[in-house]
Amino acid sequence: MAEFEKLYKNYKRLMFGIAYDILKNEQDAEDAVQEAFIRLADNLEKIAGADSPQARNFAVVVTRNICFNVLRKRHIETDIDDVDVCSDKSAEDEFLSAQGVETLERALESLPEKYRDILYLTAYEELSLREAAKLLGITYENAKSRVKRARKKVSEFLKEVSYE
Repeated sequence: MAEFEKLYKNYKRLMFGIAYDILKNEQDAEDAVQEAFIRLADNLEKIAGADSPQARNFAVVVTRNICFNVLRKRHIETDIDDVDVCSDKSAEDEFLSAQGVETLERALESLPEKYRDILYLTAYEELSLREAAKLLGITYENAKSRVKRARKKVSEFLKEVSYE
């Protein structure tokens, strides 16, 4: 049990920060972190130790994926009637902007996990490629390749959607 307590102390703030940044809601973020810790507890034997890079990686990836699941569950299609017409942008611009974000989210969700993880760590967490590679336990060259492939796949997805 001491190892789990160490995990909790080491990663609770990191995990909450990730959850809050994704979900933009304190209660949902707390729920997501709680679920993530349950998963960490269930997989404690797979983690090299509370201070290991693998433990941090596992905490980040699990928290992030739980948050994406929460977003999918609460996702409500944006309706043009729900747009704030009093804003600086026109209602049409607001709607198109929301549709663009939704399309980008779908593009990222369509990526295989290894590509989604490297993009998340480099773009969202603002880690360098070297830091992300180390965290994921891959080489720098492999990280570079994954980012390149991920960007290409997102670009292809967005092109396909724009032709529909």
